[in-house]
Amino acid sequence: MNPVARVRHVLARRPWLYWLAVAVLAAIAGLVVADAASGVDAARRAWGTTRPVVVAAVDVAPGTALDGVTEVRSLPAPMVPDGAVAELPAEATARQQLAAGEVVMTYDVAATTGPQALIPDGWRAVPVAEPVPSGAAVGNEVAAVSGGIVVAGEGVVVGLLADGVLVAVPADVAPQVAHAATAGELTLLLAP
Repeated sequence: MNPVARVRHVLARRPWLYWLAVAVLAAIAGLVVADAASGVDAARRAWGTTRPVVVAAVDVAPGTALDGVTEVRSLPAPMVPDGAVAELPAEATARQQLAAGEVVMTYDVAATTGPQALIPDGWRAVPVAEPVPSGAAVGNEVAAVSGGIVVAGEGVVVGLLADGVLVAVPADVAPQVAHAATAGELTLLLAP
């Protein structure tokens, strides 16, 4: 007789064997799940205590108010980087692009609003008239060029003006950028 047919015949005559097998398999599955859950708890205890940190809930553009687009999460202390923000002032603004799920750092936040909030420490903002718009948007990285010479190798657009943009550049090159902008000889090169 076929072995499968023989097993079916035995189970048909003794249904308690079927239910015994079901109970044994259910018990094994329960033990596997309990072991996995205790492994998760053990791993959580191994990480130590948790700390509350502010995390971006959605992608955040530079200059966006952080109220309503962030949330506080508890992360294991070893995973929290130095400079992580635990709470935000109500008027906090994003200084740079933040991705959803990213821990908000102190250098990501500016407590004031407007273009001043986006100017990095030690930098100055220079208004640049653009007769031919470059298409630069707030938060774009740019280089400032005048007469074929790079005046400022790094800069960031911190505001939009009626006929140009407001560009933050390092303080040591800000006077040259301002002079070239006033002379109408300044061009902005967008970084990729």
